[in-house]
Amino acid sequence: MTKNIIFILLFPLFSFAQEVALTYDQAHDISIIKGYKNNMLIDSYISKNGVRISVGDTLVIGNAVIKSNRRKKHLFNDVFSYIAVGKIKGTTNKGYRYLPHNYSGSKVIVKSIFVTHEKDVSYKIWPKSNEMPLYVSVFVTAAKQGFSKILGNSRKTILDIEKALLSEEIINNDYSLLDMKEEKTKEDKDKYDLLFKLGKLKEKGLLTEEEFQKEKNKLLNNE
Repeated sequence: MTKNIIFILLFPLFSFAQEVALTYDQAHDISIIKGYKNNMLIDSYISKNGVRISVGDTLVIGNAVIKSNRRKKHLFNDVFSYIAVGKIKGTTNKGYRYLPHNYSGSKVIVKSIFVTHEKDVSYKIWPKSNEMPLYVSVFVTAAKQGFSKILGNSRKTILDIEKALLSEEIINNDYSLLDMKEEKTKEDKDKYDLLFKLGKLKEKGLLTEEEFQKEKNKLLNNE
């Protein structure tokens, strides 16, 4: 009897401790979404393409979408379409300040994930907002606190993670664009050094022209 009473008292704590996970299919299942209120927190989300995002994960900010087809480079005032500055909750985009495009490549940490019902635009007399599909927003902070903290841009909200992933404004990878650029630069330098050494060996007569060209082609083709 005593054990039963303890279990009943602790049951809410057990329920609260359970992980609240959501998938893309569940976010569009009317039998499930009725149980979600706007701004309800979840612990993890699996996108349509199978990308799992959980609280504590590291994400990488990709490139802001260039809205004009007439140019290939960003202008100084270009901003991201799905990443806003600050912690934002709500279904309207009024007053949002969108993240400047030059934050591309920076890492962010997932602090919270929350859902919001999509707005009903069917002009029904009695719309049922709790039956509308859910879109998922992610609140993040800068992985490294620096000038972004001073400028107030360390706190950001990914307004719609599905659209952000699809447009590659967000990359679910702890391997940033900057890291890739640095590795590419190092790789190119290593190749140059090896080519230089091969050239010296040929000059000294230790390699024939045929051997030099063979080794050079292997190096350039990553063989």
